[in-house]
Amino acid sequence: MKLWDSPCTSFPYSFDEVVSAFWDRYPNSHAKHILSEDVLERQITDNTIVTKKLIIKQGSSILKRVPRWISRMTDIRVVPVIEESVYDRVSKKLITYTRNVSHLSLFELHERCVYKPSEDQHHPALLTDVLRSVTVSIDCGRMSSVYEQVLLMGFKKSINNTTKGMFEKLEEKFGVKHLANEKMKLIKEKIIKSSSNLVTHVKCEEENDKN
Repeated sequence: MKLWDSPCTSFPYSFDEVVSAFWDRYPNSHAKHILSEDVLERQITDNTIVTKKLIIKQGSSILKRVPRWISRMTDIRVVPVIEESVYDRVSKKLITYTRNVSHLSLFELHERCVYKPSEDQHHPALLTDVLRSVTVSIDCGRMSSVYEQVLLMGFKKSINNTTKGMFEKLEEKFGVKHLANEKMKLIKEKIIKSSSNLVTHVKCEEENDKN
C-alpha cells in the first residue's frame, strides 16, 4: 500500500464560495473524463449536508500511464466511483471521501479531502485550504509496489486537472478576485504548479520479503 499526503494548498476564494463551486464543479473543460454524475442520497439538517454521488469516469484518465505489458488494468475503460461528502456549517469544513467500487480485485484507490477556511493570518476569510490524502493498494505479488507507484503517477495528472477545473468554476461563478488581481493570479499559478508536482511527496512503505 502507498500513502500520499499532499502539502496544504489554498484557493484564493472564501470557504462558502469554494463549497458552492465544489457542488457544481462538473462539467468543466478540464474534466472531460467524467462521463456522468448522479446523486444517490442527500441528507440535510440545520447544520450539515451529507451527499453520496455515483461518478462514472473513463478509466484511461488514471490508468493510461500503466504500460500495457505490465497489467490488464490498461484494459479498464470505465471506473465507477462513490463520492461521499459531509458539509458542516458550524465547524466550517467540507470533507469528501472517494473510492472505486469496481475492479476491486485489481486495485483500490481511496481519496480523502478536507476543505476549510485558511489558517493564513493575513487573509483567513479570503482563502480556503485543501488537504488531500490518497491510498493506493494493489495485490499483485512482488510487483505490487511498482504498480502502485505507476497508478499514483497517473492520479497525479488527474489532481492537476481537478485544480484547474475548480479554478474554472470559481472564476465562472465569482470572477477573478479584485483583491490585488495580480497577486491572485500568482497564487493561482503557484497552486496549479504545486499540484502538478505533488507526486514528489509520495510516501511509500515497502513490505519486506522475508522469503
